Amino acid sequence: MKSRPSSSKTANKATSGKFSKWLVYAPIALELISLIRRNQKAKRGKYTKLRKRDRALDFLLGQAERRLGGKPKARRRWF
Repeated sequence: MKSRPSSSKTANKATSGKFSKWLVYAPIALELISLIRRNQKAKRGKYTKLRKRDRALDFLLGQAERRLGGKPKARRRWF
């Protein structure tokens, strides 16, 4: 007697398929969001203080870029 596959295994396969699709689109979305943020920074004055929301968004974007390898780590120099 053959056992039928449990529904959790089939659900897991469907979920992993969706997750892999998200991983494909994530770098593209990240690039677009960072492009928009760069344009906003260019329009803003040099010495204006960022809102808390903007600082949080910039932090999250920076972390995501580092995780996905989009932005190389800044080297610290003596001068």
